[in-house]
Amino acid sequence: MKLRSGGQFVVAVIFVLIGSMLLLVNLGMISMEIDEAFVFLYPFVILLLGLKWLLEAMFTKGRRGNWFMGLFLSVIGGLLVGDRLGFMEFRFEQILNLWPLLLVYIGIRMLWGRGPKITVNRKKKHSKSNFVTDVSMKDDNWHVEDMDEWNGVADFDFDYTRAFIPDKETTIQLGGWVGDIKILIPEDVEFCVTSNTKVGDIKIGNYKKDGLLKEAKYKTEGYDEATRKLTFDFKFQVLDLKINRV
Repeated sequence: MKLRSGGQFVVAVIFVLIGSMLLLVNLGMISMEIDEAFVFLYPFVILLLGLKWLLEAMFTKGRRGNWFMGLFLSVIGGLLVGDRLGFMEFRFEQILNLWPLLLVYIGIRMLWGRGPKITVNRKKKHSKSNFVTDVSMKDDNWHVEDMDEWNGVADFDFDYTRAFIPDKETTIQLGGWVGDIKILIPEDVEFCVTSNTKVGDIKIGNYKKDGLLKEAKYKTEGYDEATRKLTFDFKFQVLDLKINRV
């Protein structure tokens, strides 16, 4: 069975869960309003997405596993599911109490290592606001333009080494709840990154920062003088960001 990308997986699970819930409502087996159904179901989506990324990182060859996002979302989703099923009480306001997960994450990385990566060559249109988006910009000579998007769950894969980058400052603003972003940038292109996130794993070349974050900034040496440059501004609650120059 072919595993889908993070965004496609979430969409599929949402359809299955909502469809199943509405079917039970229509058959009179349960009684629940639409808003109540959403509040009840979304923790299961978070849990399944986290488990998918975690299992990919652990067992699947040739896939894009994600230790940090998988562990974080699995725990958050599991606690929320426990709350919905009445086994315990947990609210998003308690998320800071989960800081020991950082120690667990570091230990797992030392024992197991990070999961393998996958490269997907697919061009997909995307709008300025979506609940879930999965975008790969890797076609030859794709045109780089300003972006300003908000997405609930976002999976972005940009290869600027294969793009036409105009001789000006191009601004890419991305925000949402959960972001998984991978970027390749040519050595001769200057760039700047500003990230605002509550929890993150950020790697930009040799620059690394993870854990409970508020703001992270990175700027290449020739950015201020350059005319052709990329300016990234990321605002996510949870962010896994990797940028490499090649």
